[in-house]
Order: sequence, then C-alpha cells, then structure tokens
Amino acid sequence: MAYANVLNLDLSSSIQLEYLAEGGANVVYRMRLSSSSPSTSSARDLTTGGKTPQPTQLSALGINPQFYGKLFRLRKDLPSTVPVIDSQKYFNTTIQPLFTQHNLIEQLLFKPSTSLIKSCNTNLKRMETDGSRPHKRHGVYLVESETYGTLITDMTCAAADSHASIEFKPKWLVQSPSAPAGSVRCRTCALRAMKSVARKTSADPAESLRLGICPLSLVSDDKAKVTAAAKIVLELCRPDESDSENLKRGLVEFLYKSPLLRLLRTLQEAMDPIGVLQADPSQRNFLTAMTIRDCTLFLKIPRSGHGAIEARLGDLDLKTSSGSKAAYWRRVERDLIDEGWYTGAERDVDARKNSCHLAGGFGAGGEN
Repeated sequence: MAYANVLNLDLSSSIQLEYLAEGGANVVYRMRLSSSSPSTSSARDLTTGGKTPQPTQLSALGINPQFYGKLFRLRKDLPSTVPVIDSQKYFNTTIQPLFTQHNLIEQLLFKPSTSLIKSCNTNLKRMETDGSRPHKRHGVYLVESETYGTLITDMTCAAADSHASIEFKPKWLVQSPSAPAGSVRCRTCALRAMKSVARKTSADPAESLRLGICPLSLVSDDKAKVTAAAKIVLELCRPDESDSENLKRGLVEFLYKSPLLRLLRTLQEAMDPIGVLQADPSQRNFLTAMTIRDCTLFLKIPRSGHGAIEARLGDLDLKTSSGSKAAYWRRVERDLIDEGWYTGAERDVDARKNSCHLAGGFGAGGEN
C-alpha cells in the first residue's frame, strides 16, 4: 500500500518537541514554538511554556500547517512493537471500517529525521537522570531506524480551556469467554484483584490501593452503577475537578446514552467468542479483539455542562502474538481461573473485597 504526500519533520531552531506521555509501545510529543535551539524537551522544562504554533505560524517557519492540532507518536524499540507502516496498514484496513471516522483518533504517517529521533532518545535519557521520566519506562528508547512516525489527533485540553480532557482504557467490556460459570468478577476486575496481592509488596504502598473501573459498569443499563463508575473515572483522570457536577453529569450522560462503548463491547464479543485458551493467537480477528480490549477512550467534555462531547478511540495498534505474548495471555487467563480470581475463591483474604458489577458492585475494582 503506497502512502502519498507523507509529511517530513526535521530538527528546527524554531520548533521543538515537548514530551507529553508514553505507554508501553510509543512515546507521544507535542510541537512547541521555541526561541532556542533544543529540539526536544520534557513538559517539566516548559513551566512558562512555548505555545502550540498556529497554522499561519507554521507556514511562516516553512513547516507544513497540516501538523497543526496533531501530536507526534514515535515507536519504542521493543520486540512487541511492529513497524509503523504495518500498524498504519492495519488501522486503515481493519480498524477504520469498524467505527465512524469522528469516533477514532486520526492517524497519519510522517517521516521524522534520524537526527530528530536520536535527539528524542538523548532527551529520554536526560529525563531519566533528572527524574522526570516514569521509572517503569527507563531503559527503553525509540527505534532510530524506524522510517515513520504517526500524527494523531490532539485531544488534550489546557486548564483554561472550555473543555476538560479525560482518557481511560475501557478494557474488557464483556466477560472473558473462558471465565468459569458462576464467576463473581469480570476479567478486568479479576486481574486487578490478582495484581493487588503483588502490589502489597510494592515499593509504593499506595499502588495497591489504586481505584479502578469495572468495565461492565461503564455499559450498564443501571444508571446508578454508571454514575458510580463515572465518579471513579473523574477521581482517576481529573482529581482536581472530580467534584465538578458539570463534568460528572456530562460523563454520566455520555456513558449512559452513547452507542460507542456498546459498539466496542459488541465487537469484542464478536471478534473472540471462544477465549484466549482456545483461540488461534495468530488469527486476525482474535488479535483485533485483544487490540480493542486495550484501546483508550479520549473525551472532551464541556466544563459548562452544555454542548457536545467529543469522543474518540485511540491506541489501536495491532497486537502481535509473536515472542512470548500469546503464552503470556494464556498463562494469565489460566492463573485467573485456577487460583479462583474469577469465582472469588482466591486464598488471599485481603483481596476478596469485590466491587465488580457481577457481584452487585458499583464500579470500583477494574484494572485500568
């Protein structure tokens, strides 16, 4: 598949990339105007902040204005990541036909220069030294031989904006097909309960007390459960605005009425009707099921409580079963079954607090 008019991005004394966030597979940057020469920076360095350049400013700097309103996503050098061109083909041919365009984070290819990627890697190492990069991400850097990066829709909002941005992973919106009959936890809540035991010995005690979201409550027909789940989402994603009635009302109405998450639930069920223990891990539908079980929902909600909510799904890169990934999925599922995490029969008494939707809970308990 040929891609015409792919944009190029090189180092510039007038533009820098600001580190915004990273996940397991990619690092995401934002373009900023700069009066100095560095091409990369962490958000910590920009307390006074350069501003995101407008299209006219980009044109004046000789930079394509199509970069406006986009974030820059670069691939990490890991066995589990696939070349960007392959992810883009998968997105175009498999993901896009499943959803309407306005409900997806747009993905466009661009070509970063090698010097730009090297500079980003240098900056990641500097951030490790000064403590501004999450510790669990240390030691993994960008693929310097990668030809492409991805431009994605910028769904972030500043504190002074009329909208607030919220993002979270809905995870498994339908029970695992492998779960035993009579389960009192969904797959996501069962996994969180199992991981909570390991977190007791974590260096960060608060980690074991993290709130989570039961995915089944997000798509419940019971508005009380949806409301309770929305409250947890706000506590996780907007702790400084978690008491905002306007945001809570907007989020509840979206979750209760929007067909997007219900479509996601339907697709998860259709793409993997037999479960990870029986499915062929190389089969495209199964891999798509695993992909949409780990996507992110991005929302822009009006702070006023009035107006439309923008909702898009992202992080829809192709999952691969190569290496030990398929064995890992099966091992986790087998542990959840054999150790009683689905049925509430686990040995660890402290983990038995259960707020899963299946047990009549009101939203807490999901591994997010």
